[in-house]
Amino acid sequence: GVEFGAFRVPLSASVENGVEYAFGAHDNASSSGIFEVEPKQRPGFTFRKLMLVGRTALGPKGVRALMEKLSKDFLANSYHLISKNCNHFCNEVCIQLTGKPTPGWVNRHA
Repeated sequence: GVEFGAFRVPLSASVENGVEYAFGAHDNASSSGIFEVEPKQRPGFTFRKLMLVGRTALGPKGVRALMEKLSKDFLANSYHLISKNCNHFCNEVCIQLTGKPTPGWVNRHA
């Protein structure tokens, strides 16, 4: 979903398999900031809209492997509200999975 103001765009990859991936900060410097939640149910956020960016040939295991690969670049302590936020994460994942970026309006306020 998208929140107005500082947008939060979780990546809903493999929704049919009950997994939503997101990126955020926490204090463990050596830990990934990528995490899984139940789709549309992240505590503290209100789901607004699902938007299809594209489809991928990867199955659930392939998507999980991609998240593990990306976790090295998206450490929890690398989160920055302006320069490396959940929108940047979502864009990178969309490119990796579909070859298409997220729409330009997604990160225009960051």
